[in-house]
Amino acid sequence: MIRLARRPIVFPILRLRLCPALWLLLCLAVAVPVLARTARAADDATARLDGLARDMTARTGAVNKLLDLDRDQLRTKVAALRKARDAERARLDKAVAELARLRGERAELAARYDAVAGEMRAVEDAVRSNAAQARTLLAASALTSLVPDRLAPLDRVARSRDFPGLPTITGLGGLLLDEIRSGATAETRPGTFLGPDGRTRTGGLLRAGSLFLGARDEDGRTCLLTPGSTPPQAVAATPGEAEKAMAAWADGAGQVLPVDPSHGAALSLLQARRTLDDWVQGGGLLLWPILVIGLAALLVVFYKGARLFLARPCPRDFALRLRTAWDADGPSGLTRLLKSLPRTPAARVLLWAAPDADPELRDKRLQEGFLAELHRLESGLGFIAVMAAVAPLLGLLGTVTGMIDSFQAVTVFGTANPRIMSSGISEALITTQAGLGVAIPAMLLHQFLKQRVQGLASDMEQQCAAFQALLAANPDKDGAA
Repeated sequence: MIRLARRPIVFPILRLRLCPALWLLLCLAVAVPVLARTARAADDATARLDGLARDMTARTGAVNKLLDLDRDQLRTKVAALRKARDAERARLDKAVAELARLRGERAELAARYDAVAGEMRAVEDAVRSNAAQARTLLAASALTSLVPDRLAPLDRVARSRDFPGLPTITGLGGLLLDEIRSGATAETRPGTFLGPDGRTRTGGLLRAGSLFLGARDEDGRTCLLTPGSTPPQAVAATPGEAEKAMAAWADGAGQVLPVDPSHGAALSLLQARRTLDDWVQGGGLLLWPILVIGLAALLVVFYKGARLFLARPCPRDFALRLRTAWDADGPSGLTRLLKSLPRTPAARVLLWAAPDADPELRDKRLQEGFLAELHRLESGLGFIAVMAAVAPLLGLLGTVTGMIDSFQAVTVFGTANPRIMSSGISEALITTQAGLGVAIPAMLLHQFLKQRVQGLASDMEQQCAAFQALLAANPDKDGAA
């Protein structure tokens, strides 16, 4: 590492040895320009400060002017805003007063609206109630079957939730007036209807007023139709007198019609009272065996009942009369006494036994007579019991047959019209009714006759025991005889 020698630097001029005066001049010469420059700089700074002061004074004046101007404007604006505020307050007070007035009017209008709405609801309820009543009335009218669309306005009233207007009310009145006018008219028009068997037929529809509705098919057969049914449907069974009256009226030869003012109630009662011929025809083929069984059982019951009620039990003093006859004449007296009671089964049983026979043989003869008489008394009761058991079985068979016919009709024609199944169901119910109608009284009569037989059998057993006791108490007289 190279180390440099430190040597003092000495200006050459300092090496000169000058006098003090020279040094003083030299210093002045150097300081004067410096001072001059410093003085000029100070003057320049002063001048700049004065300019800045003037500029600041000018700007301050301008700012003060602007502040004065803004203060005036703000005062003007504040005054304007206060004026606007006062105006808005006045408008607000006016609006509050107007609001109070409007609220009062609103309350008054609300009260009027509630009153009017209540009246409208009352009118609406009255219209709907009358429409429902009119719907019920017109639904059972004969004119409805011919003009089914007349109920459409009433259905719209029932479905609608709006207030019914004046056209609706007018239309309701028109329907009622048409119903009133139709009550005084009669007409015949061509059309189709459903017959009693549920099949569609073509012919003339007969209407008289609003209660009568009938039909006459192309074959000349007449039937009553249900008023209000759409399409027109025949009743289940039209009475014969009604058919004749309708045929005469349709031909112009009659003036009487079968009118039902009860809207079907009286006709239903009339249909319920079916004739015997209608009942037999509705029962089908299986009804005849049931009727034959019932008739045979009835004849046997009458015959057997007469025979059993002609038979009499022994009198209460029969044992005393036996003892008296035995004491008087012995076996011949007993025989005469027993033959004097031909209607008494016990007497006929005692005639089987010979009083003078051996006791063992006599007992067997009494048993033989008892069994023979009991067989004669019970004959026919088994036949009645069998008929009482077979009749409901035939009724059940008719029920099954009728239901099969009904299901076959449903298979062919469907379930749109229940009248199609009416014939099969009628056969099923009528045969069941007939079977039970034969079986129940036959069983009751059988039980009654059986009790009568049991009573006579008990009397025979009692008299046989008394007879044996009488003979056993008098062995000597028996043996002597």
